Amino acid sequence: RVGGSNLVRSVRTDIMVRVHSGNVIGDNLWLWRADHVRLAPKEVANDLKYPLYHQVRVWVEEDGQKTKVDECIAKNAIEVTGDDVKMYGLFCEHTTEHQCVWKGERGSTTFFQCELPYDVDIDYANENFTGYFVHPAVEKHTARGIGVYSNFTCYDVNTPTGIQLPSKEGIVLHNPFTHFLNNKGSIRNVVQQGGALIGGAVDNKNAQSNAWLGEDRAVASRISETNP
Repeated sequence: RVGGSNLVRSVRTDIMVRVHSGNVIGDNLWLWRADHVRLAPKEVANDLKYPLYHQVRVWVEEDGQKTKVDECIAKNAIEVTGDDVKMYGLFCEHTTEHQCVWKGERGSTTFFQCELPYDVDIDYANENFTGYFVHPAVEKHTARGIGVYSNFTCYDVNTPTGIQLPSKEGIVLHNPFTHFLNNKGSIRNVVQQGGALIGGAVDNKNAQSNAWLGEDRAVASRISETNP
């Protein structure tokens, strides 16, 4: 976890966990950028719905002026560059860029749970950041049970996709879905495979979207199913 164990909110890192070696197995990794932290003595909570904690913020606004404060910043939860890496129970939450970045070959994840950051602004969507990102150069990857949730509390962020991966025969994805937890914004599509967008939006009118059930392999001929 980045932030929360003490009163220092300037703590930061670029990537929580890097996996450079091959043939690594990860079991039950919970990589969490803090969404709330302890209050200082006599400090008043910045969101009165949650009076016992300070809600972590990238930005604050006072008198119409937006200021970047960068509390408890972590850009990515995990980056995998090693080959033949397997993850079982991977949880990545609230980082300010891609949550999970996979660059190694023949990797696999079984059960992935992700909450996108609560406190980013619309630039997060403009930069096309996502929950589960497989690099375009990867030829073989398998991901099973991949879920990405949204709960944008500060700005109306409409991020394009929850999952991004190449459109290649060796890329296999089982049961991808997105889920809207609360508050603002949306995830407009579940999956981006190459240039194709699959799955409906999740927002305050539709809580869950499944791109498909079971296994599917990305192929270059897939027809785009974009949302209006």
